[in-house]
Amino acid sequence: MPRIPRAIVDEMIAHAREDLPNEACGMVHATAGAPIAVHRVKNDAASPYRYEMNPLQMMRLEGQRDASGEALFAIYHSHVASKAYPSPTDVRMAFFPPGEVEQEPAYPETMYILVSLASDPSDVRAYWIRRGGEVVEEPIEII
Repeated sequence: MPRIPRAIVDEMIAHAREDLPNEACGMVHATAGAPIAVHRVKNDAASPYRYEMNPLQMMRLEGQRDASGEALFAIYHSHVASKAYPSPTDVRMAFFPPGEVEQEPAYPETMYILVSLASDPSDVRAYWIRRGGEVVEEPIEII
């Protein structure tokens, strides 16, 4: 069961609230399998219904991970009025090209964390998105 520091979870929730009315998105980096930092990424879709991470920011973060030896722990985004579960659009967008679900997802070793603002306190859950569009919840421990 992945252990995520409370400060990481709080940062994702704060980002989600600050980007209202739109969905927020970003990446969580890790070292030795432990999450260490939240990196906010611009939602180019600027929508309350979906997110598109800015590709230039994503590329810069990949370079930072390569230089520092960090790993991509999770991709996160918020749902402003629905539960913390990947929508059909979220699942389609986990593949490249989008919707090609019969292949491996773009980031097969990376969890997807959803932050729902539909409830108070916010609900935070993690998932694996697998070939075929299968969604598997990964229980997390907030420490």
